[in-house]
Amino acid sequence: MRPLALASLAFASLAFFCEPTAAGTCLTVDIMSPAGQRVSSPYGVDRSGRPGASAGYHQGMDIVNSQGAGTPIYSGFSGSIKYRSFGKGGVIADVVSGDTRFFYLHMNVAAFQSRERPTIAAGEQVGTMGCKGMDHCAPHLHLGTLLKGSALSTTGTNGRVWNEVSRKSSSPLTADAIKSALPTAWYYVNPEPFLPRQIPISNKYPDMAGGPRDTTLPKTCSPGANEGAASETVSRSDSQSRQAAVTSAAGKAVGSEDHAVKVANQPNRSLYIELGRQNATELTANTFDYDAQMDAALAQLVALYALDAHPVEVRP
Repeated sequence: MRPLALASLAFASLAFFCEPTAAGTCLTVDIMSPAGQRVSSPYGVDRSGRPGASAGYHQGMDIVNSQGAGTPIYSGFSGSIKYRSFGKGGVIADVVSGDTRFFYLHMNVAAFQSRERPTIAAGEQVGTMGCKGMDHCAPHLHLGTLLKGSALSTTGTNGRVWNEVSRKSSSPLTADAIKSALPTAWYYVNPEPFLPRQIPISNKYPDMAGGPRDTTLPKTCSPGANEGAASETVSRSDSQSRQAAVTSAAGKAVGSEDHAVKVANQPNRSLYIELGRQNATELTANTFDYDAQMDAALAQLVALYALDAHPVEVRP
């Protein structure tokens, strides 16, 4: 085989192994009319003290549209379905497909609970938007997404995840706990990457992952490497992936490189510049403020030079 063909084969193999695999099943159709659709309360935020919201972390995502109360709610994918009461939280339609579950909560579903078939098709109605049984509620759909532990543990996420039986006051699982997720248990994850389309977020909580964002995350059918984590990298337009952000940062000039070359002494200047570039790339992967982090990297470079050029004298 010719060298060019070998190189092409190696590249194709690398691309195959680097291609991210979905750990869950995406919603394939809209779960309600998309007209005016928006997120009124995002996933994973602490809503303690918020008027009209229950205390603790929000383990789902609230969605509304321009139709409001009575709008039909549809199953986003095919699977088995069960209805159950959630006390004063209304009725849940619980739809399962393989390693993924979706909860459709706070619905009025009296006409649908008597369904005889245990399965439902994508696009089939599960209920209507409402607040059945709730004392105080602005009509909305609470969408919950859960992954089975066997799928969750392979995602590499260190985001905001809870065991299904966890209380809302419980802190999110650590990255190590996620890796050790029980194979048959179910865990709440952010619904955003499972949506069939990105939708606006109208109520941007200050503790949203990665800071307040204008739209939901891109569709990946799986929680990302840092999806939901406090240190998550999300571009302002939500069009860049984490890897793209790091690649972009690595390609940027680190501070004033020409100045760094001039001030660094000749034997070590390459080392200093490389340290500064690596440090900037690592830091910019976790912030929107690229310039500030580049300045910090340059400052470190100059400090290293100063220490090398003026070593501390050790007196006998």
